Order: sequence, then C-alpha cells, then structure tokens
Amino acid sequence: MKYRRVLFALVLLLSACTALESQSEFSAGRQAFLRGEPDNALAYFDRVAHDNPGFVTDSVLPRRSVWTYVGRAHYNAGRYEAAGSAFAKALSYLGEDNVARMYLALTLLRPAPPPMPSNAFNLQEVTYALREGVEPKRVATLARERGVAFDLTQETENQLRTVGADSFLVNELKKLRSESVKGAKSSEARTARGAQEITVALTGLRDWLNDFITNAPQGKFWDPGGDLRKQLQLVLQQIAARPSRWDAVISNAEQLGFLLEEENDRARRDESAERQRQHSR
Repeated sequence: MKYRRVLFALVLLLSACTALESQSEFSAGRQAFLRGEPDNALAYFDRVAHDNPGFVTDSVLPRRSVWTYVGRAHYNAGRYEAAGSAFAKALSYLGEDNVARMYLALTLLRPAPPPMPSNAFNLQEVTYALREGVEPKRVATLARERGVAFDLTQETENQLRTVGADSFLVNELKKLRSESVKGAKSSEARTARGAQEITVALTGLRDWLNDFITNAPQGKFWDPGGDLRKQLQLVLQQIAARPSRWDAVISNAEQLGFLLEEENDRARRDESAERQRQHSR
C-alpha cells in the first residue's frame, strides 16, 4: 500500500512538471506569435503539442487548445490548409474552443490560393528584415521580386507596423497578395460549411463573453468599452445578411480575433494594477 502511495505521488509530480513545462513553452510561443514571428512561435507550439497533445491553456481566455495556436501560427503565415487541420484537431480535444472554430471557418471561407513560389516572402522574413533596420521601400522591392506568401490581417499589419512598416509597405504587401490570389475560388460546400461554423463559433463566443463579464470575478476588467461585443455583433449581422462575398466577414472576424488576443493581456494588466493599488493602501 505504501509503495502504491509513493508511486501515485511520483505520477502526480511528473504530471505537474509536464504541465508546468508545457505552460512555459506555450507562453514563449505566444510571445513570439504576438511579435509577428509565426514560424518561431510554431516551434514552441509544436513541442507542446507533441509532448502534451491534450494541453489546454488557462492563461488565455476563453480556454484554448494548444492546437488553436498551432493553427493560428500557420494561418498568419498563409498556410491555410495546415491551419485548418490544426483547428480541427483543437476541436477534437476541446469542443467548446470557439476561437479554433472561428478560424477553422475562416479557412473554409477563404478562396484557395494558387501555389506560391518556394522563395515567396513570408511574414517572419518581413518582420525580421524590418527589425534589422532594412528600409520599408527595400522590403517592398524584395516582396515584388519574390511574391508574398501571407495575407495582411489586422493582427499581422499591427505586428509589422510595430517593427517599422510604413503605409507604403503595408499597401504594397496588400496589393501584391491581392494580385497573387486574384481569381481564386471556394466551393459552395466549403462556403456553406464555413458559414455554419462561424455562426456557431461567434454565438458561442458572444454567450461566453456575456456570461464571463456578468458572473466571473475578473469579468469587470473585460471589454469595458464594449469593443469586443460590438465587433461580435457586427460580424453576426454581416453573416445574417447572407453576403455574396465573404471578404468583409473574414476581415472583421480576423479583427475580432486580434481584439480578443489583446483583451486578454489588457485585462490582466488592469487586474494586476488594481491588486497593487489595494495592496499599497
């Protein structure tokens, strides 16, 4: 009996160490992701997913599978097929992961882009070049020569501006990407499934957000200006209008994903600041 108790304690200790290591790797990956380094982020997320495929983080709300971030790293890098597979895997581990469901829907609503040249400029290369001091006009020239392998979402645009991108470069990247995917189409079945999935995802996110703000102790720090809820409602209204083109829905849903990511960190900072004020009284 004593041997069994010791063995059980060792199993619990190993499990706790694995969870701690996974959380540390995940946090490092998320920081790389937020810096606009999707491939560096993916290296961290892949390690967590390999060692602990059922890992669900509680440090980001609503709770999400590590596979959601594997998918988002691929998504921001323009690898939509790989992203869709990761989002589907996230839902197999955590069915209520509506962030994964929303991005899965976006991969279905997006027209399938044509194959890109093997040396097409990726997001991480652009981020690195700007961080190393390469002039935006020079980066734009390289992008024209090599092609662009990613789309500029609100999230990726903000990441690039943070490291030195100007409006000329941003507009040039958008133009080049638009030209490269011109004429791409999505099948009716994919679009119908995408529309269904995004409706379910946004309804779930809206219900979670309203409940969390009303009932959770941390809820008072969330969405004080109502921006998240307004963005959610906007996208739901656009979907309800049954658009013939999905560009605006995709763009506004990506903006929602960006706002949700930002809100996690902003709310945590506000909560920490209030605790410090209370402690100093």
